[in-house]
Amino acid sequence: MIHPDAQKEKTARAIQTCTVLIDTGDWMKSQLRSPLEMFDLTIREFRLLDLVYRGGALALVHVAAILRMSPRNVRRLQERLAERGWLRKIAVTLPPAEFARLHLPKAERDYRRRGRRISVLGLTRKGKKFMKEVLPRHSKLVKALMRVLDGREQKTLVRICQKLREGDALKFVNELRMEDVE
Repeated sequence: MIHPDAQKEKTARAIQTCTVLIDTGDWMKSQLRSPLEMFDLTIREFRLLDLVYRGGALALVHVAAILRMSPRNVRRLQERLAERGWLRKIAVTLPPAEFARLHLPKAERDYRRRGRRISVLGLTRKGKKFMKEVLPRHSKLVKALMRVLDGREQKTLVRICQKLREGDALKFVNELRMEDVE
């Protein structure tokens, strides 16, 4: 059995770590928000523009997964950015999945099959021009903020954050099942 004082110390350390992490995230957002507000952009809108700028045209569902947002919320961002002429959405029909003709029901063998329709997001010329102007300034600000950490520390921070997001289901469940010490 774990000593009660050790349990209390672990709990206090976990709460302090979580609080510092949340406060640091909020501080970082506040540092990045102000310069983007000059362009009437939110951080999420900028992240969407940046993602499409660096990755090229992307399916809306992939953008939603990468940004950890619902497709509906991405659509809202896309509509706002489209109004400004920076982003466009087009519907694309994917080629149908390869299927052996014999695996289809006889009634469907002579029909021309269609693939799924998806929405693809891409930057307009105006959007590319805007990002070429804004991205270097934003990158310089981010680099200046992160300068307090050396390269190794930045890589370590990335690994720690990824590990937190991935979690450990077994450790999580075990902690929830553990009796609280008073």
